[in-house]
Amino acid sequence: MNRDEVRKAVEEELRRVLQSQVAPQAEAVPAAPLTKKKDLPKVARWLLDEQPSPDRPVPVSAPRSPIASGPSKVEDPRNPEALQRFIAATPSRIGVGRTGTRYLTETYIRMRADHAVAKDAVYSEAKDGFAEKLGCLALRTQCKDRQDYLLYPGHGRRLDEASQALLAGQGTRGAQVQLIFGDGLSMWAAQANGPELLPSLQKEIAAAGFSLGKPLFVRFARVGVQDHVGVLLGAQATLICLGERPGLGTGDSLSIYLAYGPKLDQDNAEKNCISNVRALGIRPHEAAREAASILRRAFAAGRGGVLTR
Repeated sequence: MNRDEVRKAVEEELRRVLQSQVAPQAEAVPAAPLTKKKDLPKVARWLLDEQPSPDRPVPVSAPRSPIASGPSKVEDPRNPEALQRFIAATPSRIGVGRTGTRYLTETYIRMRADHAVAKDAVYSEAKDGFAEKLGCLALRTQCKDRQDYLLYPGHGRRLDEASQALLAGQGTRGAQVQLIFGDGLSMWAAQANGPELLPSLQKEIAAAGFSLGKPLFVRFARVGVQDHVGVLLGAQATLICLGERPGLGTGDSLSIYLAYGPKLDQDNAEKNCISNVRALGIRPHEAAREAASILRRAFAAGRGGVLTR
C-alpha cells in the first residue's frame, strides 16, 4: 500500500472508532472521504499534522469514556479469568497484546483516537448562555481568546475589568464559601458534570452550616482566579470547579480546588484538590460530600491545604 492508501485506511478506521466514543449529541463525523483540510472531522484535525486553532471550534459535547471491557488480546495469559476481570474494572489500557515489538493496529488507532479527544477537549469552549443556564453569574478572565489562555497562564488567574465591575455590583460579599465554576482545560468537563455538581455542592455545603455566595462561572479560568475572586468578595473560602488537563480519552474529567483564607497567588500547599470528578471517577454527589467535609476541617483548623487532610 502506498502512503495515500494507508492514510485513507487509517481515516476510515478512525471514523469508526470515534463514532463509537462520541456522545450522541455531538456532531457526527462525516462519512465522505477526506481530501481537504476543511473537510477534516473536528475531533481528528491532527490527521494532516496541523495544530488546532481557536478559529475552528470543536464540538462542546463531551465524548463518552466507556470502560474497555473487551476481550484480552494477550496470547496465552497465565490467568485469563483474572486478566479479564482487570480489563473490565478499568478504562486503562491493559491486556492489549502486541505484534512483534509493536502495538496491534486496533490498539494504535484507538490511542490516536483518544489522543484526538484529549486535544480537542483543550479547545472546547462554552456555548453562549451556559453560565445562565447553570444559574451562575457569567465572568471572564483577562484572556483575549483560547489561544491567549493556553499561551499565557497568568492571564487566566485574574478577572478582566468588566468582570470585576460586574462582580462588585452583583456578587455576594463576605460569604463563608464562594462557589466558582470555570472551563479550565476542558469545557467538556464543566458541561458534563456541572449541572449535577453545582446543586450537590450547594446542598452539602449548606447542610454543613456554611453561607454561600451567588455562584459564578468564569470563562478562560485558571485555578488561581479563585484567589482574585475571593479577595474581591472578601469570602472566607473559595471553591473552584474546572476541567482538568485531559489524558487519553478523558476530556470529561473535572477537578475541585478548595482554598481557605484566599489571597492573591495563594500557594497550592494551602489548597485542597478533589480530582477526577466524572462518571468513571468520583461521582459529582460523592465529590460534593467530600468537599463539604474538607471545608468543615479547614474552618475548624483555621487553614487549608495539607493540614486539613
